[in-house]
Amino acid sequence: MNQVILKNMEIEKFLETAGLEDSEAKVYLALLELGPSTVSQVTKKAHITRTLGYHVLEKLGWYGLVDRVSGKDSKQRYSANHPRSFLQYVKNQKNKWDKSLDKANKYFPNLVDLYKIQEKPNIRFREGVKGVKELYEESLKSKTEILSITDIEGWKHKDFNTWGKGFNKERSKRRIIERMLLLDTKAGREWMKDYRGSFKYTHYKWIKPEQLPGVLDFQGEINIYENKTVLVTLKKSNRMIISVESTQMVNIFKALFELAWNAGKPFSKEIKKKK
Repeated sequence: MNQVILKNMEIEKFLETAGLEDSEAKVYLALLELGPSTVSQVTKKAHITRTLGYHVLEKLGWYGLVDRVSGKDSKQRYSANHPRSFLQYVKNQKNKWDKSLDKANKYFPNLVDLYKIQEKPNIRFREGVKGVKELYEESLKSKTEILSITDIEGWKHKDFNTWGKGFNKERSKRRIIERMLLLDTKAGREWMKDYRGSFKYTHYKWIKPEQLPGVLDFQGEINIYENKTVLVTLKKSNRMIISVESTQMVNIFKALFELAWNAGKPFSKEIKKKK
C-alpha cells in the first residue's frame, strides 16, 4: 500500500472523528482530490452507490462543505469548498456540543430524579486484601456522613493494621464525618486504649454484641454513605467486600443503624487513656 493511500486513510479517519459519517468523509475527500465533478465521478472515487451519493452530497451542502457549481440533472457538478469551511464546521459542532453540555448539566438533577424511580441496585464485589482496600477507599470520596458498625477484630491483622491507621488519618484530613458503632469486645477495648485517630470527625459508641445478635464473630464492617451500603468481612479465610448502590437499601440500613445507635453506650475517653 503506497504512502498516498495510507495518508488518505489517515485523513478519512480524522474526518470521521471530527464528526462526519463514513460515507460523508469518503465523498468529501473524493471531491477535495477531484475538484468539480459529477455524481458518477464522485461516487466511483468514493466507492459508494450513486443513490447514496446524492444523499451524502446534499448533507455536505447543509454543512457548508460542498456546493453545486454547474450543470443540470445527471451532469450536475459539485465542488468541495475551501478546507477552511471544514474548520468552521468543526467549530459549529463544538458550539452545539457546548450548548448540549450546558443543558445536560442543567437537567441532570431532573434526570437523576427520574432514574431513582426505576433504580436498580448496582452491585460490586472484590476479594482478598488488595480488593478490600481498593473498594473500601472509595469512602474517602464521600460527600455525606458515614455510618459504620465495626468489629475491630478483623482490622487488627497485620495486613490491615498499618494501612488502617493511614486511612483514618486521611479520612480526618478530608474532614469526613463518621458515626461508628464499635462492638464492645475485649479486642475492641484493647484497640481503643491506644487509639490515636480523630475524635473531632469520628464519633464513637459501644454496642454489646448481644444487642446485635449474629455479629459476635463478624470480624468486619458495614458502612452506609451516599447511596452505598458496603459490607466487609475480614476473616483470613474469607476476605471480601461488597458494595451495593441503592437508595432504597441505604434508607433501610440507615433506619436500622439509628435504632442501634440509640441503643449504644457513649464512648468514654477515660477508656482510651486507661493503662
